[in-house]
Amino acid sequence: MKKYALVVLAAAIAFPMASVDVMAMDEAKAIKKMVKRGKKVAIKQCFACHDITEDKQNRVGPPLWGVYGRSAGAVEGYQYSEAHLSKADSIVWDETTLDAYLQDPKALVPGNKMAFPVVGVPAMSDKQRKNVIEFLKSLK
Repeated sequence: MKKYALVVLAAAIAFPMASVDVMAMDEAKAIKKMVKRGKKVAIKQCFACHDITEDKQNRVGPPLWGVYGRSAGAVEGYQYSEAHLSKADSIVWDETTLDAYLQDPKALVPGNKMAFPVVGVPAMSDKQRKNVIEFLKSLK
């Protein structure tokens, strides 16, 4: 009976650990899927003006490689608008600021030169925006 109790106890201790590993794997898969979907949207919506590769070339807009965690107006050699430069000390690109900027760039940085025919990135849903942000987080 003691052996059975030890086996049951060992299983009870091991099972929560196994379920944590499964949850971590599921979360990693979900993030990987979001990154993949975000890349597709970024190629359609962002790549025309922004370099999203490790080359980090300035285009109409600054490169997006390494944007997550960077301060606004921080890419050397890119000619930012005065509006963007005035916000450089107060904006760090994280989930909150990227989400707000992608929804309405003119609201977060009034007078910036990022142009859209409508408010925010055209035709980007909340889910697509979250996927794009996960993709931007992966560019490091």
